[in-house]
Order: sequence, then structure tokens, then C-alpha cells
Amino acid sequence: MLALCRPRCLLHSSRFLQTRTLRTVPRRVPTFIKSWDPTQHTPARQPQASIEPDPTRDTIWSDLHEMNQAQAHNMSSTEDNKDGGNPPKAMRPSYKKLRHLLRLASSPNIDLVGMRRHIWKAYILTKLEDPDSLSNLTFGEWDIIWESQSIRLYSNQNRTLHLEELYTDLCSSRIAPTKAQRIEYLECHFLNGKEVQALQKWEADRAEIESYQPYHCEPEHLKVGVEMYARAGNADRAGQLMEQLFAVLPEPDKSLMLTVFRAHTSSAEARHHEAAHDMYERMKALPTILKMRDYDACFTGFLEAKNIEFAKEVFRDMVSNGILAKTGFAKDVEEVLMRLHMLYRLATDLSSMTSIALHAIELLPQSYYGQVFGDWMKFTVVQQAPEAAAQILDMMYRQGYPPETFHFNMLLRAFIRTKESPNVLQAENIGWRMIDEARKAHRKNTRPFLSQKGTSHENAPTPEGLQAARKLPVADVDTFALIMHHHGKSLQWEHVEYLSRQLKETSIAPNATIMNVLVDNKIRQGAYAEAWSIYSQLTNPAKGGSITGVFPDGASIRSVWKMLRLALGDHATRHESGLPRPRELLKETVEWWALVRGRYDAERFRMGLVGGNYTAISALMLHCFSYTQDLPGSLVALHVLRHNFHIFPTTKDVNILQRQMAWVDLSRESASSRSQYFHSRSNRVRTDKIGKIYLMLLQQRAERMQLTRDGAKALTEEQKGDINLNLLSEFTRSVMKREYPEELVEVMIDAARVSVGCPDLPTGDMTAFEVA
Repeated sequence: MLALCRPRCLLHSSRFLQTRTLRTVPRRVPTFIKSWDPTQHTPARQPQASIEPDPTRDTIWSDLHEMNQAQAHNMSSTEDNKDGGNPPKAMRPSYKKLRHLLRLASSPNIDLVGMRRHIWKAYILTKLEDPDSLSNLTFGEWDIIWESQSIRLYSNQNRTLHLEELYTDLCSSRIAPTKAQRIEYLECHFLNGKEVQALQKWEADRAEIESYQPYHCEPEHLKVGVEMYARAGNADRAGQLMEQLFAVLPEPDKSLMLTVFRAHTSSAEARHHEAAHDMYERMKALPTILKMRDYDACFTGFLEAKNIEFAKEVFRDMVSNGILAKTGFAKDVEEVLMRLHMLYRLATDLSSMTSIALHAIELLPQSYYGQVFGDWMKFTVVQQAPEAAAQILDMMYRQGYPPETFHFNMLLRAFIRTKESPNVLQAENIGWRMIDEARKAHRKNTRPFLSQKGTSHENAPTPEGLQAARKLPVADVDTFALIMHHHGKSLQWEHVEYLSRQLKETSIAPNATIMNVLVDNKIRQGAYAEAWSIYSQLTNPAKGGSITGVFPDGASIRSVWKMLRLALGDHATRHESGLPRPRELLKETVEWWALVRGRYDAERFRMGLVGGNYTAISALMLHCFSYTQDLPGSLVALHVLRHNFHIFPTTKDVNILQRQMAWVDLSRESASSRSQYFHSRSNRVRTDKIGKIYLMLLQQRAERMQLTRDGAKALTEEQKGDINLNLLSEFTRSVMKREYPEELVEVMIDAARVSVGCPDLPTGDMTAFEVA
């Protein structure tokens, strides 16, 4: 019999008694940072070389005369019946209702939008009850039904399906559809996913038109062909048909040109991109002025084509023509920055980013310089190019725009990231001087009778004097965080303590970056309770207190999990009262994720939590629960990671869980008993028994699923992860069942789910009553 720990989880506090919660909220998301990445766009699929007309497909022009004759015959037969022929059969209520609605819809003051659903419902009911009665509808009544369903509304999402069905019923009733209805039917047929069939029917119509009337062009029919070929990705055929259409139109259709333009930019061929640029120049030469949405369509197209030069040209035209950067209002500024950030996505190296930044600096007013230079310097940090960052700062001085604190922080990051001694020393020198400027500025601002002389713009250096007086800006909270983190990694605690005092004296508002640095430094010193106290005070500040609240990022949550893992692994700090329990920290993680999962940048928060190694956070959590011998908590933590963060258990997690199950608590035993247990190799024997149980359950599950080795290879990563997670859930319940009754096992797991704030969380495909 396997001996496990006591059901310690039953003694955990109820979630209604846990007062710890996040009182801070994440900062506002900048609207100019788009979530769409043009580099993720895949070119359109290669179209077929040609789509030949299918002679077996229906056409309208060959059957038009025959259908009109049949329609006239039906109308004459109806008149004969009225004059004394065989009496018609009794009309069904659905047909009466349909005729009544159509009479109402034909009134001049009736809005078809409000009657659209009622007409279609009556039509479908009539078609189900008495489909033959539809042949009695007049051409005008068919027209009303078609017009009601062809209304383009957001609520009319089944428009294309309804029109395609109506067209089929029209032909079945021997009612000749109009050319406009035929054209609309082809478009709906295409949009409903039958692209090849729709294009074949269009080509058949086209061939028939040319056979009846050579060199004759039906503009509407040709236009829908252009649109369908463009949407199908056949840029060559769409461009050819567009030129034929524009030859008969008095003026080119700008919207149609944009459709063909996007077909060319979605292609992977460079010649199509050149043709798209020619179309853009042609659109600019049109009498109608291009609007914002037209420029955006061209800009987005060149972004999808990953052509920096053409995208820069559109951006230049938008600024020079007054479409962008018209005023300094917040909305206009965000419009500019949004498109600029989309353009940054095409920068793959430092040279391309430099060309984009210089292009923006040349076009935009000086008020945008700070943002553009800052984005440029962030790119140098990523590329680890401190020399380029220093040159950008020098350029800012020469442009008459003194660098701000943010730009110098980027320079410090670039220097420190190289880990080269000269660069690191230079970063320390600049950082300490900026901190000294912050100290001086704070003393100056807190002076009792501070004179305003020297703070006005009269004494500010002129652009000519900026080259001579290059003063460093005042350090902000990120500067303190950078220097403190650097000295903390070097274990230079005297510098860290001094910087902490300076940070308090300057009264700079904290943020997540400085909080993470303070917590990490305390973890390095082994002061785990102090690290948790810093995190708790900043994320859960007292109401009306002087401490500014901070919302944690992903790195913050990972840091406190690391803190708890190290604290519980140390016998000296394992039972400190100032530390959270693993369930409490897991509950806070769940609440934190609920606040950020709806943001566009939720993936960045998730990446901050999981870090570079996706298995790190799961191992941290399982280690914490294993130290407290909370097996139900470990099971719930695995399912929280899967359902909230899409993280599946790994082989390392299985080993941690097995060691937790095999562990025997000897903390209350004497030293001789612990030594005897260690030398008896009992722990090794227990671990082997646990491993055999796991392998047995794995084999049984594979047999139940009839899963072979080849079948396992065909599964997706998510399917494999779910199978492993369900296996671990069965494994955990099976081991717990050897110590506790089945009812108590489920009660313990339910208590763990409730305590972490996930009462409805699924915890496997088998309960304790079903496992072996």
C-alpha cells in the first residue's frame, strides 16, 4: 500500500476567506499599435492557368427566349382557368400569407427592410408545404422576393445563400431571370465557396455573348467577372478583363481597380507588384481625389507584398496630400503612428529600419521626432547595435531635438546587452550621471522658495548651442531599474541599497519593471518574505495610501513563483508566515490572466509568464505544490495551465509529479530515522512502484483508445497534450485512491478547484469512481 500525506488540502482556507486580490489594473493599450502583422500574410494560392467554359452548365442568354415563351404559356393557362377551366385547388395558409405579404410590400410606402425576414419565412414555408404553388407567382412578385433578399445589411448574413436558392427556384418555375439577377447569382455562387463553378458559368455566358454579338461587351457582366477573378487570385485574367471593361466605360472604376490591385499585391510574383504600383499611379491620376480608405487599401496591399519602397511611397503621399499629420490632435497622431508601426513590421535588418526612420523624419513634423527616434533605438537594442544607437543620439542633437530619458534608456540597454566590459562601464557611467541629475532636480523642486528663473524657456539652449551643451536628461524609473538590475546581477548590494534610497527620495512612481527588479534582488539575497511584501504592497496598495499601485506583467508573476519555489525548497524559510501558499498564488495568477486575456497584447503577457522555455512555469508550479504535498493542487495547476495558457505537461512534469507521490514526510522523525530511511533505498523502491503504475495506466489507455505507434504520429500536438494530461489526471486519482476513499478524492479535487477560483474547471476524462 502506498502511504501518502494527510489530506492537507482540506485544511486550506475557503476562497471566501481569502482577502488577497489584485487592486491594480493594466494600463491602457495604445491604439496605434496594431495587432495585425503584414509579415504573417501568405501570398494567394496559385490560380489555375485558365478556366474553360463548361458547356453543360446553364446559361441565361440561350434559354431566355424559351423561358419567356413558357412564362407566357403559363400566364395564358392561368387566365383560362379564371375564365371557366378547371378550378384551382385550395390555397394553403402559408401561400395566402406569402401573397398577402407581397401585396403589402408592393405598396409605395412600405419598407422592405422590415419585411425581409417575414417574406423569406413565408416563402420557405410555402416551398415546404406546397412547392407547386410557387409557379403561380407572377414575375412582379418574384421581383419583390428577390429585391427583399438582395438588401445588403449586416443582419442579412445569409443573403448570398438566399439569392442562390431563389435563382434555382426561378429557373425551376420556368420564370426567366433578368440579366441583373443572373449576374448577382454568379457573384453569390462564387461567394458561397463554389469558385470554379461560378467562373465556368461566367466564361460560358461570356462565350455566348460574343457568339451572338461579336465585339459586344456587357459592362455589368464583365465587372462581376473581374471581381471574381481578382478574388480568386488570378491577377493576370482580372487585369486583362479590367482593361476590356475600362475601354467601354467613360471613366475607370476606382473601387474595381482597388480590387484588382489587391489581387496583384497578394501574389508572390514581383511582376505583379510592379503592375500594382502602375495601378496605384493610375489611380492617383484619376479626376476623383483618393480618400483615406483608398490610400489605406494601397498601403495595406504593399505591406502584404512586403515591398518597403512602395509602402513608403504611399505613406509619403498620405502625408504630403494632407491625409495624415494634418493637426496635432490625439486622433490624428494615433492615425500616423498606427501606420508607421505597420511599416516598421517590414524592417528585417538595421538598414531597412534606418531607411524607414529617415523617411518618416523627413516627412513628419518635429513633434513626431521623439517617437520615431525612440522606435529606431528600440530596434538597435534588439539588433544589439550600440554603435548605431549612439549615432542616433548624435543625430538627434544635430537635428536640434535633445534626446529624452527614454532614448538614453535605450542606449543603456544596448550597451549592457553586449556584456562587453567597455560598453558596460560606459552604461554605468551614463546611468549614474542620469540618476545624479534626478537627485539634483528633486532637491531643486523641493526647495522652499524656488525661483522660476532658470526654468523658463528663455534660458533653454538654442539649436545652435545644443552641440556645445549636451546635458544628460533626468533619470526615470526605468533608468533606476536598469542600473539596479545590472548591479544586482553582479551582487553589488551596496550600490543596490543606495539606488533604492535614492528612488524613495526622488518620489518617482514605480512601474512593473522596477517592481520586478526589486523582487529579483530580494530573491538573490534570500529575503523571500521581503520580496513577497514588495510585490503585495505594489499590486495591492492600501486605499488612500501614498504608494502608487502597479499592475504586474508576465515576468512579475513568474518572479513570485520562482520566489515561492526557492522559499519552500529552503528548510529555513519553508514555514514563514509572510509567504503565500501555492493555491493562493495560483488563484492570483488566474485572476491576473482574466484581466489581460482580452487585450490584443495578451500573448506578450503570456510570453512574460512562460519565459523562453515553455516548461519553466509548469515546473515551478509543480515544485511548489510538491513541497507542500498538495497532490490535488498539482492536478488543478496542470489543468489551469492547459485551459488558460495552452501549456501541456512534459516529461519533466511527470517526473516531478512521481517524486511528489513517492515522497515520505520525515521532518518530524529523528536524524537517525531519516538516515536509516535514506540508506535503505526505500525511496527508490517507492519511486519505481509509482513509475510502474504510470506505465500500466499508459498501456491501458492506449489499448482503450486503440492507439498504435503510427496513429500517435498522426495526432496533432494539442491532441497529444490532452491525452497526456488526461493520463496524468487518471494517474493522480489512481494514486490518491490507494490512500483515501473515492468520495474523499473527488471532494479534495473540488476543494482545490474552488480555492484557486476555478470551480468549473475540467480535471480529466475520468473520475475517482472510474479509475483503477
